[in-house]
Amino acid sequence: MTATVPAEHVPVPPVLTTEASRPSAVAARVLLAASVALLLAGGLVLRLGLVGGDAIGAADNGDAGRLYCVAHLVPDTTDRTAPGHGVAITEYRTGGPGCSRDTAITSAGLVLQATVAVATALDPTPAAPDGSTRFSLEWLGAAYVALLVVGAGAAAFTATQGRRLGRSVPALLLVIGVPAAPLLVVPWWSRFLVSSFSEAAGLVGIVWTAWGLLALALTRPTARGTRVIGLGLVAIGGIVAVTAKPGFLPVGLAAVVACLLVTVGTTPWRRRVPGVLAAVLVVGISAAPVLGGLRAQNASYAWVNAHNLAFTAVLPEAGPSATGPLGLHPDAWGQSGQHFYLDGGRSVRDWQATVGDRSDELRTDALRFVARHPVVLARMVHRGLVATLRPQIPYLASATGGARTVDGTVADAPPVPEGSQTMGPMFVYLDGLPGRWVPPTVVALALLAGASTLVPAARRRLPPTAVGLARVSSLLAVTGVGVVVVAVLGDGYCELAKHVWLGSYALVLTGGVLTAAVVATAGQSSGRNTPRW
Repeated sequence: MTATVPAEHVPVPPVLTTEASRPSAVAARVLLAASVALLLAGGLVLRLGLVGGDAIGAADNGDAGRLYCVAHLVPDTTDRTAPGHGVAITEYRTGGPGCSRDTAITSAGLVLQATVAVATALDPTPAAPDGSTRFSLEWLGAAYVALLVVGAGAAAFTATQGRRLGRSVPALLLVIGVPAAPLLVVPWWSRFLVSSFSEAAGLVGIVWTAWGLLALALTRPTARGTRVIGLGLVAIGGIVAVTAKPGFLPVGLAAVVACLLVTVGTTPWRRRVPGVLAAVLVVGISAAPVLGGLRAQNASYAWVNAHNLAFTAVLPEAGPSATGPLGLHPDAWGQSGQHFYLDGGRSVRDWQATVGDRSDELRTDALRFVARHPVVLARMVHRGLVATLRPQIPYLASATGGARTVDGTVADAPPVPEGSQTMGPMFVYLDGLPGRWVPPTVVALALLAGASTLVPAARRRLPPTAVGLARVSSLLAVTGVGVVVVAVLGDGYCELAKHVWLGSYALVLTGGVLTAAVVATAGQSSGRNTPRW
């Protein structure tokens, strides 16, 4: 994000050749961007198995019904339910009963509804005697791939501004390759695109945001048109992510901050206007859905989340002395580490009076306690960061099943520490993971890199590209930590690996961008001409 570099410190670029502004050069950029986008599309289709009938998805654990109900879908299984079958159910029928509770408007819901509408329009033939039509989550995965393709094309077009073909390749490898590589190499994040989880929209949103940030880091403020495209990617990506689910609020906040820092043009007072307008747009569009999502979450899961925050996180980290400040009976310490779904709180003495009837008060007391005990908060955040090392979430099956290929029998899934309903096995597992130092170290290095660019003397010694990349890495690091903080303060350690899943992707991006910043700096220090972005 070289937009944040004061104009007097930005080296004057060489005069671009007229070729870069000729229609033929623009057409070549469009062709190159389209080629990159199509390559990404092919890679994702192969990675997800969208061709051939062996798609890789994420099985419903009981939460996904909150999304597919908004499109009036019903799982095409013998028992008309999606979870508990040991596979990811991809086949659905239209004409379902809808949601039993009030639901908030989400980007994931809008994408699903649009995909169902398109699929029904393309093939309105009833697939069953009741008049319902078929819908496959593979089609939803294809829709998300299409959104990623559009974002990749826009980012590629922006990154190649003013560059000949030879110099466009390293720029494309950085801008498109760093965010796309984790999705193509392993299925840990991309498989959620073939699911009825809202995580898919959050993933698309943060990828768009990352593409926009990296494209901005490689373009100068004088490139007004391409800067506006990059700014649009950041803003739209932030909107899509933050409106997917409340847990992705840090992505939206990061997009707002980035928009406020980006400049377009060099006129002193006008160069901030596009970024400010983009930030206002993000807040204006996202505010109502985010608040609606928070209200819906609190209405349906207030006591669940309050129980999990107190019993899976605060009590295990703070000890029995925390029962008093939390308003719990002293005997509640005996149930420390048990999340709500173990037995619905029945083993906790006076649960209804101390948790069920005062969930808001318990949450407030818990947040106040960790604010007064920063060591407890640090332990919680550190444990969440360690959990980002394992974004595979093995208790959510990746194999998919076709229409009516499963019955009502609940599959016996092998127990895994990440899915344990008591925290003891999960703590032992996390404490024994190799590389526990990696996430905190990546965050610390990224923050130091970003902070160093605020020192004028240090900034002048760095190439503009390295300055922009250092700042992008620090913003991504804060985003990843933010997702972790929201997760541990929102639902404790319940399903911690799943709740910090998007944070793990943000930290992988942080490491990649930070590495690119080091390479850019080393390239200048050694006097080499590469990489010349």
